[in-house]
Amino acid sequence: MKKKIMRLFALSTVLTCLLGAADGQPKEGEQYLKLKHRVTGVAPREVAEVFYYDCPHSYELEKPLEDWAAQQHPAVKLVRIPAVWADQTDMVAYARLFYTLDKLHLAEKEALPVFQAVREEGKELTSERTVVRWAAAEGLDVAAVRAAYTSKEVDASVEAAPALREHYQVTEMPTVVVGGRFRTTPMLVGSAADTVSVLDHLYHAQPHH
Repeated sequence: MKKKIMRLFALSTVLTCLLGAADGQPKEGEQYLKLKHRVTGVAPREVAEVFYYDCPHSYELEKPLEDWAAQQHPAVKLVRIPAVWADQTDMVAYARLFYTLDKLHLAEKEALPVFQAVREEGKELTSERTVVRWAAAEGLDVAAVRAAYTSKEVDASVEAAPALREHYQVTEMPTVVVGGRFRTTPMLVGSAADTVSVLDHLYHAQPHH
């Protein structure tokens, strides 16, 4: 009798798990987390990607995220935020590269080329010299890149970057924050593709305003 009860309990557990998987809905606390404090000034449909150019998981997420965003109607408001801890000099340097490209309206177009240069070709784009050399090879306007790299606007953005990461309550990268309320990461769900699936669920669950 005891064995029969144990078998029934095991069967019940399996069925519960199967039913839970069948509904296909990501679960809070498992595939995504609710932020302790909602990010102020953020539209419900904003998707913020907090990333780092020298992070393999950020690189893996970039193309699936771009593809997903391109399929959304109306267009998703995709905001990219370089992950910066103030005491990490390489992070500060790559934030400067991002804000340089952003000032020139090239951050989105050049996202994958930067990732490829850093992650596949092993280039360290952490100084004005190496950035200018890379920009020349990319066919970019070198004078414009140099001017933006050392501009006061980029200085200010880089200085504010650590506080911006903290504002979004991000502790790992890449992290995707939806509507300033929920976040998910490849570390939580296991892959870039699954991260995008969870993102899609969270995005379409947001209010339509």
